[in-house]
Amino acid sequence: MTSRPTLLDVARAAGVSRATASRALAGAPSVDGDLARRVREAAAALDYRTNTAARALRSGATGSVALVAPASELEGQGGPFVGAPLRGATAVLFARSVQPVLLLDDGRDRAPLHRYLTSGHVDAAVVVLQRESEPLFGELGDLPLPVVFVGRPTTAMGEGLTSVDSDNYGGGRLAARTLLEAGRRRLATIAGPAGYAPADERTRGFRDELAAWDVAPGPVVHGAFTVSSGAAAVASVLRRDPDVDGLFAGSDLMAVGALRVLETGGRRVPDDVSVVGFDDTVVAETCDPPLTTVRQPLRELGSRAAELVLDLLAHPGCAPQQVLLPTTLTARESV
Repeated sequence: MTSRPTLLDVARAAGVSRATASRALAGAPSVDGDLARRVREAAAALDYRTNTAARALRSGATGSVALVAPASELEGQGGPFVGAPLRGATAVLFARSVQPVLLLDDGRDRAPLHRYLTSGHVDAAVVVLQRESEPLFGELGDLPLPVVFVGRPTTAMGEGLTSVDSDNYGGGRLAARTLLEAGRRRLATIAGPAGYAPADERTRGFRDELAAWDVAPGPVVHGAFTVSSGAAAVASVLRRDPDVDGLFAGSDLMAVGALRVLETGGRRVPDDVSVVGFDDTVVAETCDPPLTTVRQPLRELGSRAAELVLDLLAHPGCAPQQVLLPTTLTARESV
């Protein structure tokens, strides 16, 4: 069996001392630029991998990053909104030889979670926020270690915090534009929970796009991001405007509920009513008809959050960021 290359092998190949090779691979600014480049090239040629465990022992770092998620969302229909970001973050951490540590928030006693995160077990944390886990923002925002949030809470974002979120506002505008370009003008909205930032941003974007087209907004009924609430909401919409010809649902699950009620009531989709959802989860592909929807880059949210938290570890003084990832349209058969 061929032995793994060592730091000494890299130093010899680059024509530098072992100490210089070590400092160059650690990114020390004291190393001459040309020497650092030679060391990196030698390491790449030898397929050298830094011994993360040994480095952790020397520096006091653990070589691990916590992934904090609400336990309630790991099962059932809400799972993709936590599972996909976790998969994205895990892939980035594994690629950088960093061990992810999954920590679950049960929504009740967060003292053990806070103690774990402040006891030196991990170097940083990526926190996946959902509506019911928003209190985590206030409780974990002052941790003495780098933290990146996936999702922006309703609470105003602090100057010193970093987050990654989908462009919910832009997605709302995209949904409206899709319906308008299909010739629809009597438009209604099934919005998410009132006061929840992502839901409010989607509705605001939708209404702003209508205003840009000089189209009056129709009824707005709030749901709870569930199939049943979407069904109840569209029933309310139809009572208020039986001739609605375009519907924006603030989540795919609510759109599925709406489709069922429209079918039962004899309104054909898309012949009589066009429907656009939001999220692009598996239910959008499997419902009848398949749903045109605004895609959230769920896995990419986790990937970007992991990259940001590693950047914060490598450069402690770098400025916090609030990153928005673009939403896109997945066209299917409901428009």
